[in-house]
Amino acid sequence: MKDISKKEAYVSEFKEKLSKSQVVVIASCEGLKVSEATALRKSVRESGSEIRVVKNTLLCRAFNGTPMAGLEDHMAGNIAVTFGYEDPIAPVKVLFDFADKANKFQFKAGFMDGQLLNVEQLTAISKIPGKKELYGMVASAVQGPIRKFACAIDALRKKREEAGAPAEAPAA
Repeated sequence: MKDISKKEAYVSEFKEKLSKSQVVVIASCEGLKVSEATALRKSVRESGSEIRVVKNTLLCRAFNGTPMAGLEDHMAGNIAVTFGYEDPIAPVKVLFDFADKANKFQFKAGFMDGQLLNVEQLTAISKIPGKKELYGMVASAVQGPIRKFACAIDALRKKREEAGAPAEAPAA
């Protein structure tokens, strides 16, 4: 009896995590070494996400009655599920960086913005710049015209100095 209540607690915990997640990624983690799994967990945690190795039947029960029910078809073998809470792109990027290093980590499917994602779609998402990169791009785009304007003002000042005119504008 105690075992059933424990399982129900896991299912409700997974349902809560699924409801809070912006992205969910399912991958096979067969043959991962403990040191590799620990490094992956740390990287995923740093991205504001969480990765768990789960029992398939319990996670499938958590999927029941949700739009993520289609992910059940991809639940075979040892499965690691990643819950992305803050930035939906960051955990996918972390997972793909790890997968490049560890050939044993293979993606099954994902879920984001109300739709199921296949491996090709997850690969495309992993190539999108994350929040920090996008903020840098915006800052650079805003800073460019300001820098050009400052250079033009400085060039005008130098031109006036060479012509012998005072560097300051005359008072009106």
